[in-house]
Amino acid sequence: SIPEVRLSLLDLLRIYPVKNAEEFEEVLQILTGQAPRLYSISSSPEAHGDTEIHITVAKSEFFIDHQKHNGLCSGLLSEFKEGEEIEFYIQEAAHFKLPEPDKDIIMIGPGTGIAPFRSFLWERDATGAEGRNWLFFGDRNFVSDFLYQTELQDFLKTGSLAHLDLAFSRDTGEKIYVQHRLEQKAQEIFHWLEGGATLYVCGAKEPMSRDVEQTLLDIIQKEGKRSKEEAVHYLEDLELSGRYAKDVY
Repeated sequence: SIPEVRLSLLDLLRIYPVKNAEEFEEVLQILTGQAPRLYSISSSPEAHGDTEIHITVAKSEFFIDHQKHNGLCSGLLSEFKEGEEIEFYIQEAAHFKLPEPDKDIIMIGPGTGIAPFRSFLWERDATGAEGRNWLFFGDRNFVSDFLYQTELQDFLKTGSLAHLDLAFSRDTGEKIYVQHRLEQKAQEIFHWLEGGATLYVCGAKEPMSRDVEQTLLDIIQKEGKRSKEEAVHYLEDLELSGRYAKDVY
């Protein structure tokens, strides 16, 4: 069930890796320092209402003494049955917000990093925002890992999504990642940034966000004819002005 709170775009969902807080305290006795899991909300209040929450979860696995175990939260959610209840909280993510409706956005979100960008697209579609939307998405395989494929294709058809660049690393002989797609569109990316676009990165901190940021610096340096130091300052200025936001984990 959903608590009686007003959802806003880009809130985070905090889930304990058990069904209630009391069980969580017991788990902490075994797993010292284990924190509640934060999930980006991938639905839009404007499109889906404020009594419905969508999240994008990848089931994680790890090994202890050669025995496979599921991740605490992803394992719990994967076994969840309709009608069951779970304790969760809403946490504001004020740093990760949309610009004015007429401004363009570039979203880089491989894997489950696509979650907040799905909410962006639904929100901008539902509100009729005029700004263009460009998504870079990647994962391992096209057939099994193209998250929200039908929705994204529909957004492309309607024009809510201006560009969609994909990178499926295991479908080609040479591994292709989102940063390689960024390199291929370097000139247009810089043109969008110069035109006032806001840039977002969401997903794994290492190595994805580091590789993506280095690629962005290379693009700014080459296309903007700037030195390495000037490229760093350019990206820092974007971040300070709220036009470069990262949600990495």
